[in-house]
Amino acid sequence: MLEIASTAQRLRTVREAQRHFLGMWAAQCLADKSLDRMSTDLEHLQADDDPFDHDWSRLYRGSVLDD
Repeated sequence: MLEIASTAQRLRTVREAQRHFLGMWAAQCLADKSLDRMSTDLEHLQADDDPFDHDWSRLYRGSVLDD
């Protein structure tokens, strides 16, 4: 009986470590996506800095007007 209780405790410890790992992994994935999205947004902002650039296609990206 003592062996079963010890195994159960180790399984609880492993499950807790797994949950912690998955939580940290998910947080890192979200942080990486946020950084990628921010760098993409910065590239678009830098492209929009030219007042003489009259390429209006960026305004309609993903719009029904593209169809």
